[in-house]
Amino acid sequence: MNRILSTFVLLLFLSTATIAQSSASVNNYSEDLTTLNSDNWSFYIDEENKVYYIDFESISVNLSTIVLKNENGEVLLKDDVLDLPVNTIYELDFSPYGMGNYEVELRSFTGIVRKKVSIK
Repeated sequence: MNRILSTFVLLLFLSTATIAQSSASVNNYSEDLTTLNSDNWSFYIDEENKVYYIDFESISVNLSTIVLKNENGEVLLKDDVLDLPVNTIYELDFSPYGMGNYEVELRSFTGIVRKKVSIK
């Protein structure tokens, strides 16, 4: 009986350690997203033509979708970019949408990175 109890306690301890390690990995990834959100990804602007360029190579996660929202939160554009190469420079053309404030969301399978854009 003591042997069964000891084995159970050992398994419980190991599973708890594994869960704690997985949780630490998730927390580290969240910190990476926060850092990425603070302008660590390349966003080049051609203000004259209202085209913005996103350099995928400078982003440390693989993107699945790019979403463009207006200031009311309405989705104006949703583009699946999962199949694009990691060295892609993505062109985001704002000319059909006019002047205003927008939010660009770069989505991966594990998080979302946002950037505010103002078109004049």
